[in-house]
Amino acid sequence: MPRTELAEAAGLDLAAGGIAVDAALRTSAPDVYAAGDVAAHDHPRHEGRVRVEHWSNAKDQGTHVAGNLLGGHDAYGADPYFFSDQYDLGCEYRGLADPAHDELVLRGDPDSREFLAFWLRDGRVTAALNVNLWDHGDALTALVGTRARVSARQLAEADLNTLTTAGAADRR
Repeated sequence: MPRTELAEAAGLDLAAGGIAVDAALRTSAPDVYAAGDVAAHDHPRHEGRVRVEHWSNAKDQGTHVAGNLLGGHDAYGADPYFFSDQYDLGCEYRGLADPAHDELVLRGDPDSREFLAFWLRDGRVTAALNVNLWDHGDALTALVGTRARVSARQLAEADLNTLTTAGAADRR
C-alpha cells in the first residue's frame, strides 16, 4: 500500500488508494506533483484513475514531472507497463485491461509457458502480455498504443507487424 500519510496531513486529495493527481500529475495543491506508485493518475485515455506499482512507472512519471516543473504542461499519457521475472518465467504487460468487460485472446499455448495474451474491447486492443516470448515487444506496444482495431482471429493468427500498420491506418 502506498504511504499517503504525509499527503493526507498536508491536505492533498486522495483517491484510488493513492494521491489524486490530474493528467499532468499535479496534486490538489498548487505546484505540488506526485509520481510513481503513490500517484492515482487521471489518465487521459483510461477511464478513472490509474495507479501503477512498478519502478519503471515511477522513473517515467518522475521524468515527466521534471519537464512540467520546468514549464511544460503536458498530460502524462504513457500506457501502464510492467515486467517481471520469476525463475524461468518472464513477462511484460502493457496497457490496461478490464477483465470483466474485455475479451481475452490467447496466441500460443499457456501450458508451454510461451504465449501472448491480448485484451479486446469493442474490437480494439486495450492490453497485451508476452510470456517468455521476447521478439514481439515493439509490435505489442504499437497495438496497445494505437488501440488497433483488429479481430480476435487476427490477433491469434496474423503477423503482428502487419496488424500494427493496419492499426495506424485505422486511426486516420
